[in-house]
Amino acid sequence: NLCAAARNTGVRRLIYLSSRGLTQDSPVDVFRVKWYIEDAIRRSGVPFVMLRPSAFMEIWIKEILAKGIREKGVATIFGDGNTISNHIAIDDVAEFGLKILSRPEVVKEVVEIGGPSNLSQNDVATLIERRFNRPAKRRHVPVIAMRLLPPLIRPFNEVAARLMTFGLYAATVPQPFPDWKVSADRFGVAPRTVETYLQEMS
Repeated sequence: NLCAAARNTGVRRLIYLSSRGLTQDSPVDVFRVKWYIEDAIRRSGVPFVMLRPSAFMEIWIKEILAKGIREKGVATIFGDGNTISNHIAIDDVAEFGLKILSRPEVVKEVVEIGGPSNLSQNDVATLIERRFNRPAKRRHVPVIAMRLLPPLIRPFNEVAARLMTFGLYAATVPQPFPDWKVSADRFGVAPRTVETYLQEMS
């Protein structure tokens, strides 16, 4: 409906905030939904830009890891914690969006964005411990549990089930982004590192 309204009213561009690493059969339901939304936008005929950021620091660092370490001295680690992911701050994603809005020639493109930090969960937990001088116990969630539990707990707690699927993805699908600088240089954005993000946290 949104795409039809945009097409019928002559919207010049639809910029959709998607995610890196989307697949039609992703274990993460939100990623599957985003894949279908991208497909609907492409088929609608509305000029578009798909903005695909890597993992949000606000979720994976501030909420999932730093909160547990600072409040309880416990770092919740999905799997063995050694799988590498790329991280970007939401403010930096917003800056990319603004830069794209100011450049009307950027159209019918998928723009992947990320930051300088390609780190594992264990790496990030160590950085958080150092930043807040708070040693933490590592609590690992087994991969087999994240595969089996979501369908069982979803009827009772959809948020917990989704967190499990996110954790399974983080533990089993490496998402480094060595080419993050391509989009950063193109749009004149300087994404912050995880270390800088942690220094800015109060």
